[in-house]
Amino acid sequence: MAAVTRGANAERGLTLTEVAVVMILGTMIMAGLVGFYLSSQGLWLDASTQVITQREASLVAAAVRDSVRRSGMAKVISVPDSLHQQLALFRSSGDTVPSYYFWWDASDSLIHAGSTVGGSGSGPMVVSRADRFQFTATNSAVRMDLRLRTASGSTVEVGTLAVFMN
Repeated sequence: MAAVTRGANAERGLTLTEVAVVMILGTMIMAGLVGFYLSSQGLWLDASTQVITQREASLVAAAVRDSVRRSGMAKVISVPDSLHQQLALFRSSGDTVPSYYFWWDASDSLIHAGSTVGGSGSGPMVVSRADRFQFTATNSAVRMDLRLRTASGSTVEVGTLAVFMN
């Protein structure tokens, strides 16, 4: 009986080197896709926290503006430091007791509003920390400068000018 031999072209399958090259290329492609996904996810989270903080800054600006318009006079109190002030609003220019306050609380770094500073029912207006909460008051208007810090650490700045309408 004659021995049957196969030619080199008749062999089937993959060599170990070919399998290793395919695995390395596949791993590199997967690592690139995962890196792109994680980068996109981080960018989306940063943008979301920025938008939320911008909305909160707009809310504070609108509340201050509406309250000033309903008031007759304002007094700026520089407590506890020059970057964080209180705004006391009076119903008319002849009043001696403020009717409403806006202030920054050093214990939580949040902005509060209410009829008494630190009184009950005067919880924080927003959840973003305030780096700056300053006012400038004249006989006819109040200017507010506000800088809030997002959860990711970037800042949002907003300013508003409100004229007394009362």
